[in-house]
Amino acid sequence: MFYFIVNEHGGSGQAVGVWNRVQKILDERGVKYQKFVPETKGYAAVLAEQISEKEDDDIRLIVVGGDGTINEVLNGIRSFERLKFMVIPTGSGNDFSRGLGLPLKNTEKVVDMILNSTGIKTIDLGMVESGGRRRIFGISSGLGLNALVGTEINRSKIKNIMNKLHLNSLSYAVMTVKTLFTMKTSTFKVSFDGGALQEFDRAIFLAAMNFPCEGGGVPMAPNANANDGKLSFTLAARIPKWKCFIAFPFLLAARQDLIKGFFMKDARTVDVFTSEPNVSHTDGELFGKVNKIHYECLARKLKILL
Repeated sequence: MFYFIVNEHGGSGQAVGVWNRVQKILDERGVKYQKFVPETKGYAAVLAEQISEKEDDDIRLIVVGGDGTINEVLNGIRSFERLKFMVIPTGSGNDFSRGLGLPLKNTEKVVDMILNSTGIKTIDLGMVESGGRRRIFGISSGLGLNALVGTEINRSKIKNIMNKLHLNSLSYAVMTVKTLFTMKTSTFKVSFDGGALQEFDRAIFLAAMNFPCEGGGVPMAPNANANDGKLSFTLAARIPKWKCFIAFPFLLAARQDLIKGFFMKDARTVDVFTSEPNVSHTDGELFGKVNKIHYECLARKLKILL
């Protein structure tokens, strides 16, 4: 059975139109399905939990929504092994869908892929833990600048304006520049895969990436691979803010390897200790302010419809 969780309030008003096209195809082809609509923020997780525990040996859970809705659903699933997952993108960022290689502007093609699926592909997910709290992420998690931008942009008028102009990545860039010169840096002590602590002073951000892009297509970790059992970490430190600003075009061009002060490494687990509380996020959703945080790759956790 196909179970659709549809965020009708997402995509700056575009989600309803996407669902109408999806529903038309389903009805024309006589597909059996159930539709669920989360009426409040956070309720998609409740729906995902209920669906994942249904007495059905062929649960096909489809999210019609953006990255925020996907994150809620992933954190609601209680039995990953019992279901197959897929996404029909309607959001502004769509980095999860981008990471899967889905067409972002061709709803009909994605629906065809789902209905004609004959197999599965398993991908990694990420997990973050701090202060007894845990949260799964599909795209990325992080500390510092990217977390400040990722969480603030969801409340920004800039995002809605840029979405209507189809300039999603530009809204991320504008907010990044604005935030960069007002934020405080701190010292990060980082242990990769249980190794010795490495100290990074004047740290601006740390990004834990499952897919290459966040923020609507910004290639924070161009070589990230959601099938390798590792997360890809990008860290910016020991670099003046003005140089970080000048380096931003290199980041957008996926050439952070040319930027002095950018450090990249793949790892299964990472522990970070900060000199002062830093804002953290999971898939652009606020996780909280933390002094200590643990990242872990959940290898081959999610079954994707092929």
